[in-house]
Amino acid sequence: MEFITEKLLFIALFIFIIHSIETLAYAVRLSGARVKLIASALSLFNIMVIVSRLANMMQQPFTGSLIDNAPKENALHFVEAQFRILISASTAGTVFGIILLPTFIALFSRAIIHLSEERGSVPSLIKRIFSTVHKAWHYTF
Repeated sequence: MEFITEKLLFIALFIFIIHSIETLAYAVRLSGARVKLIASALSLFNIMVIVSRLANMMQQPFTGSLIDNAPKENALHFVEAQFRILISASTAGTVFGIILLPTFIALFSRAIIHLSEERGSVPSLIKRIFSTVHKAWHYTF
């Protein structure tokens, strides 16, 4: 029985994304310090951390079910190989987040400034971002 399954790849991708988001959340704090809007930055940071922790909590039953689906023979080796892939995915997600950190510091600096202009309302900020993107998209074509 092959230990790399579609379920394992889905979980690994999910873990990769979660760890990337957790790493990039720290870019928000640094951006807030740079633009001197720490309270707005902490608000955005807390939103990102809550989302990543919720996603991590949702992913745990999938990871636990890998043990349930292990074959009776060589179960320890089977599960060990699968968990090595998951640990590698979390490491790769963290490294990916580190590589993108400078880019996201610049993006979050702008987002924090816009968030302070919207008086701390994240829904208003999202609406403003999508209207700007829509105008730019419409202008391009």
